[in-house]
Amino acid sequence: MSLSKRKKTKGSKKELTIKQKRIVDLAKIAWAETLKEFYYPPLNEPTYLFDYTHLEGFYIDPENQWEITMNLANTPLFNDDQEYIDYFHSISLHEVSHYQIIPYDGLTNAKLLRAAIENVNPNYAPIVVNVFADLIIDYLLYKKYPNLITWEVKVTYEHIKNKGRMSDFTKFLFRSYEKIWNLNLLNDDSLKSIDPLAERVSKVILKDFEDESTWEKKVSTVARHLNNLIQDSFTMVGKNVVREKGKEKIKSPGGAFIEVPNDVLEVMGNPLENKNSDKLKESNEDERRQKAEEFAKNIPYSEFGGPARQAGILLDGIPLATWYRGLAKNLIEIRILEEQPSGQLPVYPEVWRIGDRIEDLDIVQTLLNSPVIIPNLTTRKWAYEKGPGHLTEKQIPDLLLVLDSSGSMKWNYTSRIERGRGPYHVALVAAFAALHYAANKGVKFSVINFSNKADVCQWTADFKKAERVLLRYQGGGTVLPIDEIVQQCDKAERKALIFIITDFGIYNWSKSKKIMLDLAQRGHKIVGFFIGASKIPKDKFKTLLDKVTFYGIRDAKDLIDLVITEVKKYYL
Repeated sequence: MSLSKRKKTKGSKKELTIKQKRIVDLAKIAWAETLKEFYYPPLNEPTYLFDYTHLEGFYIDPENQWEITMNLANTPLFNDDQEYIDYFHSISLHEVSHYQIIPYDGLTNAKLLRAAIENVNPNYAPIVVNVFADLIIDYLLYKKYPNLITWEVKVTYEHIKNKGRMSDFTKFLFRSYEKIWNLNLLNDDSLKSIDPLAERVSKVILKDFEDESTWEKKVSTVARHLNNLIQDSFTMVGKNVVREKGKEKIKSPGGAFIEVPNDVLEVMGNPLENKNSDKLKESNEDERRQKAEEFAKNIPYSEFGGPARQAGILLDGIPLATWYRGLAKNLIEIRILEEQPSGQLPVYPEVWRIGDRIEDLDIVQTLLNSPVIIPNLTTRKWAYEKGPGHLTEKQIPDLLLVLDSSGSMKWNYTSRIERGRGPYHVALVAAFAALHYAANKGVKFSVINFSNKADVCQWTADFKKAERVLLRYQGGGTVLPIDEIVQQCDKAERKALIFIITDFGIYNWSKSKKIMLDLAQRGHKIVGFFIGASKIPKDKFKTLLDKVTFYGIRDAKDLIDLVITEVKKYYL
């Protein structure tokens, strides 16, 4: 049964009994104490309920604005109130640690999911990340609250054991706690059957424990160790398949339905849930989008979409656009500078004479020259000269991107290596970098994607519209859409900066050069990037190079490292 269906069950809506209300009050005391110990993180108080159809004790409810829910239905029975408080305190410490320690945000979560996917099915990746996070968290909590944490684990273990059969996965979890704490806490020889696996995983967790930069590598290793156990414990099934007895059917963030053993749900909650604080924040779409772009840097496209979507940071409908946005972000900076005059600067002292302004008399310089003040002889003032000018950045004009998507500009964005992605990939990195520089400056932009025909995005301030046109690879012939370029320049509210990104395979250069020269003479600024060219052949363009700027770009690194300083000359 999925989380959303379980949320709608009648068990969660019944009027609470007096005893249940008392337990809720005790849970609230424990929650308040937990927030105090974490210095009051920005987490709302959970919704407390008793839902006996729902085995997880602590989860995020996606049906109700991602609020935290604490289900108290399956709480062990205790003799006094303090034991309830201690139990809920331990549980709360653990769960809040997911949002404060690991994975704590969507970017970290996505990186860990990507690492897990190296060695397990993408639908099982959250299980690995949650196990890794649980062991990290509970090792830290044990160091700070040893008595509380070990007591809660023993109580939970007995509670699960008394219910009947315990899965190997749950045995692994408990035995791993004993290994990382170096304790024979549970005194149960049946757990020793899982010793080799628990030993390997605990060693991975404890090695260089304080070094968070090792998390991704560790998660990948833990995934490799756990792969067989996960496949034996969890089963991917069809949506309409009747669940196996003793298991719950839950939809993974990867889209598959997976049967999860009931005891696993009670011990660690939903192992498929991605626990990070980004989902709990309101109005943080820009923050999550920026994290998706950050995650996209330096990783193949095939490893981007799945983890980003599961971690909840991929908000746009086109993962490829987000990926290119991340690759190109802040990689090109166009600085258009002009010189501004400076003020007067004192250069050297000279004689102050009667008739000069009294304000110009410098007493200090006068006394340094002679202790006796004699007008016209010892009196001094400063001679001033105009200081050197300084450069200030001007706002760039509206930007027209003209992108070649012909067959010679091959494109294979799924390649895992940079050089295998083709010239069009290089062109897109350039185009996205320029586009988002313009977008960040608040100017309008237009896009012309051309091959045999021109696909035009009209002038806009919406970068998503422009991105969609950039990503429409055509793969035909190479005819520079000079008529469309002229039309867009005519539609521009002011003079345009035109970026042309292409190779040298243009069929209509003769006509294009004449019109480019005319556009430049009309005040538009043209900068051409020629993919695959080591230098620009001056004899081919002749006098055109006096009016426009062309760059030869051998590969993406050449383009990324390029600072377009010559553009400023068009404004002097």
